[in-house]
Amino acid sequence: MVAPSNARAAPTSDRFSEYTRGVRASVKCRPWQRGVFRALVGASVFASLPGHGQILFGPGPSGPRPPAPLDPRIPRGSEAHAGTRPAEGGPPGCSFRYPVCVHPGSSRKAANALEWVTALEDAYERLVGALGLPPPRDDWGRGGSPALDLYLAPSGTALRVEPDDLEVGGGFDEASAFCVAAEDEVPVARAATLCVAEAIALRIDASETPFSRRALATELWWSTGAPTSADAAAIDDAQAEPERGIVARDLTHRAEGGALLLDYLDLARGRGAPSGVGLATYALSAGPASPVGLRYTNEPDTLDVLRATFGPTPSDVARLFGDFALARAFLGSRDAEGRWPSLAWVGDFGRVRFEWSVPWDSLPRTLAPAHPVEPTGSTYLWVAIAGDAHESLVFQADTEPPSPFRWVIVLVDRNGRAMRRIDVPFLERETHVERVVGDVSGASGVLIAGTNLGGIGPSYPFDPDFAPFEPHAYTVYLAKQ
Repeated sequence: MVAPSNARAAPTSDRFSEYTRGVRASVKCRPWQRGVFRALVGASVFASLPGHGQILFGPGPSGPRPPAPLDPRIPRGSEAHAGTRPAEGGPPGCSFRYPVCVHPGSSRKAANALEWVTALEDAYERLVGALGLPPPRDDWGRGGSPALDLYLAPSGTALRVEPDDLEVGGGFDEASAFCVAAEDEVPVARAATLCVAEAIALRIDASETPFSRRALATELWWSTGAPTSADAAAIDDAQAEPERGIVARDLTHRAEGGALLLDYLDLARGRGAPSGVGLATYALSAGPASPVGLRYTNEPDTLDVLRATFGPTPSDVARLFGDFALARAFLGSRDAEGRWPSLAWVGDFGRVRFEWSVPWDSLPRTLAPAHPVEPTGSTYLWVAIAGDAHESLVFQADTEPPSPFRWVIVLVDRNGRAMRRIDVPFLERETHVERVVGDVSGASGVLIAGTNLGGIGPSYPFDPDFAPFEPHAYTVYLAKQ
């Protein structure tokens, strides 16, 4: 076969000898230089022996470097303080069926104490009797008897469930509890259920955050009680500010909305038992007893359990929270496919707030949120398509480091149903992602959901005990193609 005319000719032996002589000349060493070279080689061989540092000809690269230790001063749990019981205002009314008591206080409106006792009995029967949960811990007569005590307070007092002193000497963090509620609280059945449920949670794992404790109690009420206007308000608050974290440490008015995550886990990963996933997650997070100090050691926490159960890799965790963010977008009156039947009653109160809603013809555009997104919080964008577009959508997102975001894109038809889902590649160490959505024809709009996963990389995922949290913003570029 004849070589192509432009092929480089092989060097002849004479030309090759000239080439090698030139290389030797360029690297020829003088006698003293050769001595230094031999000394360096000898030192490298000696250093490669066992017990000495590796310089040359070593066994290969070392294993992955372990993450740097965290500062021991970083809080690893909520405050470990005991609540102060209100002053006694009269003899309590106690149940003859279950260990619950109501203290009327000094108010003149204490005539409804009997209604509270009945509500506590019903809650105790549903949670302990029907669901088989452990009863609240014996408080050793702190309220006059070993029963769970509820103290009625003046109008306007927010419901709170406080732990007594932490029990010392046990294998786990557990504490007895008491409740304080407004005398005119409506509805009484809901408040009584939250009281008993949180007291049970303090027995299961007192080191868990007050936020997650209230979220679990709310989920137990949704599973065993009837929805009320207070529940609609809790969901409305969560959906009106989706950028706020669905998991946190301290108790706020948004804690009851945190039950949305537990309810979704039951719906998507549960096996039919009421609040089964939430209860199992809470029970599995109970670790060894915390040392005596100002704060509990909440390790592992509920998120650690979720990561170990449903997400052995960062990508799995991202997929779980991306699925949850997408489910929130189709809650209530937007649930055209019946994806979330347990919360169908919430109606328009379940509609999530979109950060931006822009028409298709206005693209290209760069969008940014009015408020940054907290860890486990989500953000939503909507691109409305008026006609029948046959173009593609270019999506680019840039987020603030170091927290990664999970992005999901869905084409929605004119009946409010999801036509096609497009998962944006999750890159745990990257802050820039891109995706092209081909042929949006037939869609009435494009839904874009992003979730801040929090944390500072795979080595240190988001931990709700490390408060306050740092929210992060983003920019999204959308264009037609």
